[in-house]
Amino acid sequence: MLLHPTPFTSYNARWLMPYKECASPSNLFYSFEVAGVHVIMLGSYADFLPGSDQYRWLQADLRKVDRKRTPWLVVALHAPWYNCNYVHQQEYESLGMMKAMEGLLFGARVDIVFAGHVHAYVRFVRVYKDKPNEYGHWRTQ
Repeated sequence: MLLHPTPFTSYNARWLMPYKECASPSNLFYSFEVAGVHVIMLGSYADFLPGSDQYRWLQADLRKVDRKRTPWLVVALHAPWYNCNYVHQQEYESLGMMKAMEGLLFGARVDIVFAGHVHAYVRFVRVYKDKPNEYGHWRTQ
């Protein structure tokens, strides 16, 4: 039995993020701009599949990015899509979100993705679709 039927009630009550300012339907994912950077915060534990509120919002938010005004595009999320910690392999929040959204971020030429969850420092070469990619965030076409 769940103690509370609605996930993240305490989080949403305590920490109000700027989701309304960026037309996000949820406090769990949002974006903002600061000092030439468009920052997107994704919700690893909110529905992220194509057709979900988060997926549709991300598509719309990426279309609004003006790289002349904010030349840097940064994404942050909790569960890392890539990591070498064997304890955190095959987690749905990581692999499912990567499968659903990696193409959107690659297509938008995201400059860097920051992730948490795994309590170890890991740094990668440029990666796309689970393989090193010399272009990183740039389209190869």
